[in-house]
Amino acid sequence: MSHLQDSDPRAPIAVAADAPNVEPWLKISLVAFVPLVLAFYLPDEWQSVLFVAGGLLVLAGIAALVRQERRKSSDTSM
Repeated sequence: MSHLQDSDPRAPIAVAADAPNVEPWLKISLVAFVPLVLAFYLPDEWQSVLFVAGGLLVLAGIAALVRQERRKSSDTSM
């Protein structure tokens, strides 16, 4: 009988870059919902501050998406 090995000890170890992850712009956009949801539950004097914070986070997520897409397009054109 032959002995089957699960993995080759000489095989390179998988790095974190190979693991699936969430895009940075998506993380920012998801975090933007936190102040927006809190604005509905906290007192009225906090609503305007929380809505502005949520709006700024949404804009930051959009800016991160645009930067990522521009970087991808410049990498592929080289």
